[in-house]
Amino acid sequence: MENIEVLKQALPYIRQYREKTFVIKVGGELLQTEGFLDRLSNDVALLYQLNIRVVIIHGGGPQLSEMAEKMGIESVKVNGRRITDDRMIEVANMVFSGASTDILGALRSHGTPGVGLSGVDGDLVQATRRPPVKLVDRETGEEREVDFQNVGDIESVDSKVLNVLLDNRFVPVVAPLGADVAGNVLNINADTIASLVSSALPAEKLFLLTNVGGVLGNVEDAESRISYLTESGAGALVTEGGVSGGMIPKLQAAVDAVRSGVRRAHIIDGLADNSFLLEVFTKTGTGTMVISDADEAEYLEQG
Repeated sequence: MENIEVLKQALPYIRQYREKTFVIKVGGELLQTEGFLDRLSNDVALLYQLNIRVVIIHGGGPQLSEMAEKMGIESVKVNGRRITDDRMIEVANMVFSGASTDILGALRSHGTPGVGLSGVDGDLVQATRRPPVKLVDRETGEEREVDFQNVGDIESVDSKVLNVLLDNRFVPVVAPLGADVAGNVLNINADTIASLVSSALPAEKLFLLTNVGGVLGNVEDAESRISYLTESGAGALVTEGGVSGGMIPKLQAAVDAVRSGVRRAHIIDGLADNSFLLEVFTKTGTGTMVISDADEAEYLEQG
């Protein structure tokens, strides 16, 4: 009987999300965790059978560093951001392709057809090479000019190739690469790609899967999870230092997506049992949801 009640509670969400599009961004650290891909693919298979359209976008930073080390290539970062020289972009091509294949294999094991591509395919992501920037090196405290080399900033996203795949019942799996007009391949932040792709489709929801349970009111207290934030409230946390480290780009990506028309953006712990499906099919969820300022009154009224 308990299981029947759970199904009844999920029914309104199943009706609401049928034929809608979800974008799921998966960090490279999650892909390294044993059992994660099997659980994610099982969840995606359920969404697929409910006629929810799914796009998966993945990172691969830890895998890239590991492979570079094996090949004797120095992995240089400044303030946590990778310098991608010509040798490193070759490694990125190889590593990200392998990560996509791993995801596709897991999807196939659960009966879900996927197609692997990157931002270079179908002119999905148009980018420009990031110009050298001056910044204060946190290790030395000195200001220096840094050329991140083959790192790109997104100019635009053309979702045509994704819509073709989604319309034909495939799950696109997108690696975090783009290209400029001359065809030069560029390494691009996966959170940024996920945010802009979700806006371009447009998606009903953007999910940013990480290894923490959303935004915490107190970083020392795992029970202080903030269940929802408005776009302005979330933006204030970013600008006023209310979040730090890897949560900054994730929360900024969520805010940017909602401001660009994505109805909801969610930051959730991808390693917690059933966290993704609970976030989709229950009111309270398991992570932090970002909504537009205009939607807050309606959200609260729904209880």
